Amino acid sequence: MSARTLRDVYLTIGTSYRARERAESDDESRVILGEKGLGRLSAMRLGDGMEVITGIEGGARWSVLEIDWNAFARAADEDIDSIAVEPTTGAEKDRSVKGTLIRITALTAPWSQAKLEDLARDTFARLVDPFASETLPLKLSFNGVSVSVPSFAAFLIGQAHGVLTADYAVPERGEPSLSGRMNYRLRNRRRTFAFQGAEVAEMGGDVSRELLKRIGPFSLEVHWFNRRLLTKLEGIGTLAQVRRMLAEWAGGVALYRDGYRVNPYAGPKDDWLDLDRDAFSTSGFKLNRGQIVGRALISKARNPNLTDQTNREGLTDSPEKAAFVRLLSATMEFFRGFLVEIDQELNRAHRVGARDALDRFRAEDARIEDILPELVEALSETSGGIKLSRQVKESLGSLREAAAEVEAAAAAQEQERGRVMHLASIGLMIEILAHELYRATSGGLKTIAVARTSRNPNSTDTSLRVLEAQLKTLQKRLKVLDPLSTNARQTKEEFDLVDWVREIVDSFASQSSRDRIVFRTAVVPRGTTRRIRAVKGMFVQIIENLLSNSVHWILQQDKYDNGPRGDRTGADPVGTITVRIETTANRISVIDDGPGIPEDRRELVFQPFFTTKRQKEGRGLGLYIAREIAEYHGGTLTLGDADEDGMINTVTLELGESDE
Repeated sequence: MSARTLRDVYLTIGTSYRARERAESDDESRVILGEKGLGRLSAMRLGDGMEVITGIEGGARWSVLEIDWNAFARAADEDIDSIAVEPTTGAEKDRSVKGTLIRITALTAPWSQAKLEDLARDTFARLVDPFASETLPLKLSFNGVSVSVPSFAAFLIGQAHGVLTADYAVPERGEPSLSGRMNYRLRNRRRTFAFQGAEVAEMGGDVSRELLKRIGPFSLEVHWFNRRLLTKLEGIGTLAQVRRMLAEWAGGVALYRDGYRVNPYAGPKDDWLDLDRDAFSTSGFKLNRGQIVGRALISKARNPNLTDQTNREGLTDSPEKAAFVRLLSATMEFFRGFLVEIDQELNRAHRVGARDALDRFRAEDARIEDILPELVEALSETSGGIKLSRQVKESLGSLREAAAEVEAAAAAQEQERGRVMHLASIGLMIEILAHELYRATSGGLKTIAVARTSRNPNSTDTSLRVLEAQLKTLQKRLKVLDPLSTNARQTKEEFDLVDWVREIVDSFASQSSRDRIVFRTAVVPRGTTRRIRAVKGMFVQIIENLLSNSVHWILQQDKYDNGPRGDRTGADPVGTITVRIETTANRISVIDDGPGIPEDRRELVFQPFFTTKRQKEGRGLGLYIAREIAEYHGGTLTLGDADEDGMINTVTLELGESDE
C-alpha cells in the first residue's frame, strides 16, 4: 500500500475501495477479495497492539502505522477523534521491493505450534477449492518452525463410490437449465439429467423465470463414499487412516466464490442443505454429510445477487439465495434417489420370486413322479427298502403340502399388494381432498357468518344459495370417492364408462375452478357410450392422479411465465386439460397443455420416488401407483407420442380384458 492508501483506505472503515477495484479490473485471473471494508477490524480480536509496515514498488521508504487498541477503551467517553492514528514514514527500502507486514502484539490468547497446526488443517486448508490445481498462497511458521497447510487428498476422488456433477446455465436466449451426470461407480450405473424452464422453477421453490436468471450460473460436484466399503490403499495407509483422511475433508457441499471458501457452509456444525436430516429418512442413511466431499462454485461476476453477509457468515438472505439453496438441495435429493433406486433395482433382480420357485418345484416334482415307480421297485428288492420307499413318498407328500402353502401365501401376497397399492393411492388423494374440504368448509363458515350479521333478506337468501352450491360440490366429491371404500374397492360392477369418467372429471373440476383451468371431456366416436364390467374405484384413482399432475404443472408453468398468481388479474384460463374417451378402442387419455415430459424420461417417470416437484412436496409415487393399479386390473398406463420439441403431454390408460 502507498502512504495515501494506508491513510485514506485502510483507516477508513467500510470503504468500497475493494469493490470498486474489482468492478474496474479487466484481469479475470486476479481474484480480488474483500468488499465490506471491515476485515481489518479483526486484528483487534487477536491482540491489543498492531503495527502495519507497507510499501509499493518504486517507493523509497516504508509507511508505518501503529495502533494501541487499549487507547480506545481508555477513552471510551471521549470523541473518537481524540485518539490520534496517523501513518508515519519509516525506514528506507529497496525500490523494487513491495508488500505489507502486519504484526500483532499483546496477544489476547495463548498460541502454540499445535494450535497453529490445527488451524492450518481445519481452517486454512479449506480456504480454497480443494479440487482446483491452485494451492493457498500462504506460508505459516511458529517461532521459526514451518507449519504446512495440508493439501486435499486427491487420491480420495478415485475411491468415491458415487459421483454427481451438475451445471446451472442461464443463457441470454432460451430457458434456465440444470443438467448433469450421475455415476454410481459401485454398481457401474450411470444416468444423465436435464431440467429446464418450469421444472427448474419448481425445484427452486415456485419462482419465476426472471428470478432464476438473477441467480446466475453455478456448478456442483459431489463425491459420495460408502464408508463401510472403503479399503486400505497401498502406499497411502490402512483402512483407519483412509477413513480419517475422508473425515478431514467430508462435511457436505462447501461453497466457493472465485475459488475461495464462503463460510460457514459445510462446516462442522452447518448442514445448510439438510443432508443429514434427509439421509436419516432413507435406506442406509445415504448421502449424509460424513459421506460427502463436495463443492458448489459461484463467482462475483456471474452471481452478483449472491453476496456475503456483513459478518461473512454465509450469504445474505434474498429470494435469489433461497432459490439457489433449494436448487442445490433438490439436485442432491435427486442424486440420493438415484442411488437408492439402483440399490433397490439390483436387490429385486437377485430376489427369487415365489412364483418362479413354485414353477421350478413343479418341474422337479414331475421328474420325480416319472422315476418314482422305478425307484420304489428298486428299493423293494433291498433290505429295508419298503420302509425307505415309504419315507420317500412321505417326504414328497410333505414337500407338495409345503408348496401348496407357498402358493397360497403368494396369492395372499398378491392380494395384499393390490390392497397396499389401493391404500397408497388413497393416501395421496386424501392430501388433495383434505385441502379441498378445508377450503370448502372455510368458505361455508364465512357464508354463514355473513348471513348471521346481515339484516337484508335478499343478502341472506344469496348467502344460502352460495352455501347450497358449496355443499353440493362437496357431495359430488364424496360421491365419486365412495367407490374407494373398503367394500367396493375390488368389486366389479357394470356401468357406462363415458358417464363415470365424466363424473370423475366434473367432480375434480368443481374443486379446481379457482385455478382457472378448463376441463374438457371428449368422446370418440362422438355421442357413443361404452358399458363395461370393472372396478369403478380404479378409474377414480388413476384419472384423479393424472388430473392432479396436469393441474400442478400447468400452474407451475403459469407461475414461471407470469410470476406469483397474486400479482396478476384477469379471468383468462391458464391452461386446458382434455380427457379423451375412445369407446371402441377401450382407451382413456389425459392431455394437457403444460410443459410436458421429456422423451428421455418416458419410463423413468413411472419409477417409484422419481419426482421433479419441489423438494419434500413431491413423493414420486403418483404415476408409479397409477400404473400398478392399471396393471393389477389387467390394463396398461403409458405416455403418448412426443411433439417436435421432444415433449410428451399425453398419458393413456388402455383397458385390459378384465375390464371389459
